[in-house]
Amino acid sequence: QQQKAILFLSPGYVRAPHIYAISHPQGTTMTASATVPPSGTSATASARPGLGPRRASLVLSELAFHDAAVHATESEIGGDAAGQVNDNDPNALHDTDRMVKVARAFLRRTCPEFLDALGEGEGGDGAVNGRVDRKSAIDRLVKVGRNVSSTMRAHRIRSSLTLSVKSDDGDDSPAVAAPPNRRGGGKSCVLSKAKVDASLALLAEECFVLAGILQGEETRRVPKVRFGRTELQMPVVTLGCMRFQQTWKSVNDMTGVEDECQSNLVEILRYALRMGVNHIETAKMYGCSEMQIGHALKKLLDEGEVKREDVIIQTKGGISSQMTPEEFRSQFLGQLDLLGLDYVDLFSVHGLNTDDHLLWLFDHTNGPSHNLYPVLEQLRTEGKIRHVGFSTHGRTDVIRRVIDTDKFDYVNLHYHFCGSYTASGDDINGVEGNLSNVRLAREKDMGLFVISPYDKGGRLYAPSQKLRDLTLPDMEPMTYGSVWLWQHGLHDEENAPVHTIVCGAARPSDLDQPILASFLLEDDVVTLSKRERIANRLTAAMEEALGEEWASKWYHNLPNCTNAKQGTQHGNIVWMYNVIKAFGMVEFAKERYKMCAGNSKLWNTSLSKEDNMKKASPGWSWCPGTTYDPALAGRGEYDDDLKDCPEEFRHKILEAERLVHSYCAPPPEKKKKEGEEKKEEEEHTPPEVPLEWQTSYDMRPWTAYPERG
Repeated sequence: QQQKAILFLSPGYVRAPHIYAISHPQGTTMTASATVPPSGTSATASARPGLGPRRASLVLSELAFHDAAVHATESEIGGDAAGQVNDNDPNALHDTDRMVKVARAFLRRTCPEFLDALGEGEGGDGAVNGRVDRKSAIDRLVKVGRNVSSTMRAHRIRSSLTLSVKSDDGDDSPAVAAPPNRRGGGKSCVLSKAKVDASLALLAEECFVLAGILQGEETRRVPKVRFGRTELQMPVVTLGCMRFQQTWKSVNDMTGVEDECQSNLVEILRYALRMGVNHIETAKMYGCSEMQIGHALKKLLDEGEVKREDVIIQTKGGISSQMTPEEFRSQFLGQLDLLGLDYVDLFSVHGLNTDDHLLWLFDHTNGPSHNLYPVLEQLRTEGKIRHVGFSTHGRTDVIRRVIDTDKFDYVNLHYHFCGSYTASGDDINGVEGNLSNVRLAREKDMGLFVISPYDKGGRLYAPSQKLRDLTLPDMEPMTYGSVWLWQHGLHDEENAPVHTIVCGAARPSDLDQPILASFLLEDDVVTLSKRERIANRLTAAMEEALGEEWASKWYHNLPNCTNAKQGTQHGNIVWMYNVIKAFGMVEFAKERYKMCAGNSKLWNTSLSKEDNMKKASPGWSWCPGTTYDPALAGRGEYDDDLKDCPEEFRHKILEAERLVHSYCAPPPEKKKKEGEEKKEEEEHTPPEVPLEWQTSYDMRPWTAYPERG
């Protein structure tokens, strides 16, 4: 059956109806005929009356996006030898100048409107153009270049593994076997030209919509939803403020902040507020973030760009065992002063991760007069705090106990399509991770804020080749991760919603993908269909890699650090194995495993588990658990930890942990620490990472300010 794939016009803007050939998952082939644009030109259809050329529909011929990408990545561009990216060079995509050239060449043929919006069109001098500064323009071109180059690199490599090579005499000879790190294999890793074309069409469409945003022609804004019993109208995208400040250290005044950093921060705020992202979330722990935001907000308020009542400000403050109620109050008032505000809309107890933290709030060991929660009640009575919540990296059972106090209006927690970060592997009555807490928050009518969907939710700004292959051509991984959360109330058995997800923006362009993704909610039917197709592919990949029974029951009675003799984070490590095998998330797993490795270095087997956990605090409460230890496994010391796990899983659990350790463990220390037992760690060389596990692209064009040391 032949159908035409046309993206229809939506209220508020004209979407480019890209028409391309692709094999539909259900077997229907969708095609459309169109004239082929002359070489070096774009195929722009006649504009609708009054819309102007930038609002014109872009109609391209079959495989035109693929062909434009071939031109951009494999040919001389404008006299400059951009040439084909070296597929064997892992750093090739970090060549900024090359990526900008690739982007320009691709966009000239597919979306010249975007180049115009960036001041890069014909006759443009690349200077500041309307709402886009030069640095942001380059950032966006780098991201486009990396997307195009990565897509074509994957296509070339995989094609070389499946095609035969023609010999001189015309006979077909088998292709030369690829080296181990080039062996992707599997039907999920074969990118046809049609799929490449559709994936690049998706990019071009996003650029077209983004051009409308940057030119001020796009009228839609990020949707808002009711944030539980706070009754706040919350944007589904929140601006997180832990990536744009100057430093993680305390800074006394603005003399310690570079002008460039503060200017970047102001532009991020402007862009966010203009697009309806009016929830700004920061914390005392975020270095000089509160101070810089305070100065930026004063500027925007004084200049009339925004009204205080139109912005939702959230900050967070930590607690400790020695903190007195007076100190807790003083800490908050200091935060309020840095922000330059009379009140905050939302205040969170930051890192409410353990049962001890719960005691400090409600049942302090030094007596009721030391309880810290009454301070928040008093500040709320005074009007300095409108709503009280908490953020957490804790175990699922701890989070459940905090929610059950009924003292908090909302919760910030980790919960993503691929797991629940530090809570992954926790088993609460047969429900894995934080799903049970998301459902409990619904019962309590609490606001539900998801932490770090793009970083701790799978490192989606730098996805693996395999994950990207599984989500395309329907969506990029970042878009899927967003939509999966926003539509949680539709696909969860108990219809528990997620209200907002945070984007920790280091630069204005970091907000592009979440904003564009939020526009997809306008057409729930189409978006739901795409999301379901991707979810089905991910489920199939999980079951193919792990087996159906394991995929559904792996976490049953599997202990995490609290119930393991040596604090081993068994459940979390097995979860890492699952996402590595199913989705290729080895780089993501390395970052989480590194945290456990840090705890392992501090672990002293001559001390009790409780003393070791205290020794590793406060870091332990944020990133708990130790790594798999080959020596302990060899001596059978994990047998008792796993005694309640299904018998048929016990051997596979250890095999899973061994694999994670082999790929993710940092190099073992050579020197014995004074006064501590030297671990009998195996010397090992990490195995080569398969192609499909390698990073596809990294959407961070430069290092964020606080990460520069």
